[in-house]
Amino acid sequence: MLENFHLVYAIVGFFSLGAILGLFSRGKSQHVYLTYIPSIIGSFLAVILSIVVFTSEDIHITLSSQQIFNFEIFIDGVAAFFILIIGLISFAVSIYSLSYSKKFDDKKNNSNLGMLVNLFIISMILVVASNNIFFFLIFWELMSLTSFFLVIYEHDNENNLKSGLTYLVMTHLGTAFIMASFLFMYAQSGSFSFDSFRDAGIIPDYVRDVAFILAFIGFGTKAGMVPLHIWLPQAHPSAPSNISALMSAVMLKIAIYGIVRYLFDFNSIDDSSNYLWWGLGIVVIGSVSALVGILYALVERDIKRILAFSSIENIGIILIGLGLSVVFASFNLTSLSILAFVASMFHTLNHAIFKGLLFMTAGSIHYSTHTKNIEDLGGLIKKMPWTGLMFLIGTIAIIGLPPLNGFISEWLILQSLLSVFQIPSTILQVSLAFASLALALTIGLAAATFVRLFGISFLSKSRTLKAANAIEVPRFMLTGKAILASACIVLGILPFIGINLIVTAFNLSYTPLSPFEPLSIITEDGKSFASLMMPAVLIILLSVFVSIFVFVKIIGGKTSTKKYNTWDCGFGGLSERTQYTATSLVEPLSRVFAVFYKPKNEIINSFYSDQNQYLKKSIEVSYTTRNIFEEFYDLVLSFNLYILNKIRKIQTGKINAYILYIMIALLSLLFAMGTGLIE
Repeated sequence: MLENFHLVYAIVGFFSLGAILGLFSRGKSQHVYLTYIPSIIGSFLAVILSIVVFTSEDIHITLSSQQIFNFEIFIDGVAAFFILIIGLISFAVSIYSLSYSKKFDDKKNNSNLGMLVNLFIISMILVVASNNIFFFLIFWELMSLTSFFLVIYEHDNENNLKSGLTYLVMTHLGTAFIMASFLFMYAQSGSFSFDSFRDAGIIPDYVRDVAFILAFIGFGTKAGMVPLHIWLPQAHPSAPSNISALMSAVMLKIAIYGIVRYLFDFNSIDDSSNYLWWGLGIVVIGSVSALVGILYALVERDIKRILAFSSIENIGIILIGLGLSVVFASFNLTSLSILAFVASMFHTLNHAIFKGLLFMTAGSIHYSTHTKNIEDLGGLIKKMPWTGLMFLIGTIAIIGLPPLNGFISEWLILQSLLSVFQIPSTILQVSLAFASLALALTIGLAAATFVRLFGISFLSKSRTLKAANAIEVPRFMLTGKAILASACIVLGILPFIGINLIVTAFNLSYTPLSPFEPLSIITEDGKSFASLMMPAVLIILLSVFVSIFVFVKIIGGKTSTKKYNTWDCGFGGLSERTQYTATSLVEPLSRVFAVFYKPKNEIINSFYSDQNQYLKKSIEVSYTTRNIFEEFYDLVLSFNLYILNKIRKIQTGKINAYILYIMIALLSLLFAMGTGLIE
């Protein structure tokens, strides 16, 4: 146990060292290595710490015995699982940053980036490890503030400042709800320690209901669930790409950690109908978030905004799994509840891996081409082959195709939804069937989104000189991406690794899987269906490819290669102007969802002469869609500014007016006391 304590101290020490070196290494040629090598070591130790907790016992450290300022660290299996995610992604991102951060060398404050990255990572680890309200909120605020400064790191761009302020407002709105939830629980338990929250007998059900609603709103705001997601597609594209990877892959999972703690640790979810509406509400919010997120990703042209909206979609999928787990548990369908929970946590792990990979590849594209607009890309597979390969792996994983990791978790969640027929309520069966439809539509739209993203960016001809002059990124950037790409492959082919890890971490009553044991859904009468064995799937896929190769090379006889120009439809030569654009590729789908997008076409004609309207110099077509949530928040902001401007008029600057306000307040209090309104 002594070694475990030392491991915790070593992690904090290395990240603190990286932050200090980042603060004092400004202007030094080796500042990148001084700040990120401690981060790499600290991240690796965080992974080791998680494995130690999985294989031994929980870590409990108390550094103070005071009621409020009791600094208590508690790392159980739940915390260790999320620390594993933080450590794995931070390890890959830190290696990636050794080369990526050099793009900011012309900035005077470049070393500050490394300092903030170290503070950001250690704050997330300490949030997960905290077992006390006060220090949880302290580290939560540190995480929020460091991420805010990272979002506005390139503050010379006015849009980045606007995105940062939006993020700051929304994250503190979420913090306010989380704090209110903790205060409700504290009022009943009388303690700031999370241990007191776990005593179900001392907290009434209605208090738990109110506390959960507040906590779900607070953590959901940080997770980016709809309709509190407005900050996410603004902040992620504004931040440097290594930070976007950390925010999307890791920080959003810290919010999921908070929801999981409230659901399954601070509450004892059982076969009581008291928790049924919790689960149904989470499923509804998750379904809406998944569908809305991918619908907006479908029509975006900024590569990082596409990935940001996709994060909203995947958070929705995770919430669907969590909600189903609560619903099944409320009907005592224990095996299905465990299945849905495992699926949700597996997708939490998978999304962290492939979204971190995709954001790093997006950063590589921006690093090499200096643009995030996919309309300016094309042909990058020839210029950046290794980046293209890793982007393809991330794309296959995120759209849920075998044999990669995203397929397993999405398949498990879909099978959980299809298992709702075991719920002894026809109304609930029919209601949850709509969630199945939403998830199926989400998966289909995700496939269209990322086929478009990969095809427009990496295939066809280069549309601009930026893409034509692109080169492959440095070695450290490729290494960081390769780590996560390898994890996508390993967890897809050998899913028992991830599933057994989750079963161990959360101490689930579920038999660990062997490498060649199929995944299957077990009904309450003990029968299994919908079995899936990934090694067998891999063998089938390899057999198909080998069969095709044998047919072509052996049965088909000798073949010769002849090169011809692509059919040009009689135009006499193809160019970048005659190929599909990102906008035109999804235009049919935007028409299908016209009620949601409200698409608008605008044609601008330019003439050689105003007197001759027949001879056109150029034709420009503008295609735009609406974001109804941004319009809604603009209305809310305008209304608040209107009210505040009205209130501002009472600040006259005259002392006699302020004395009058005091007199009115005193008279009002005297009247209230005299009439018995205040005792």
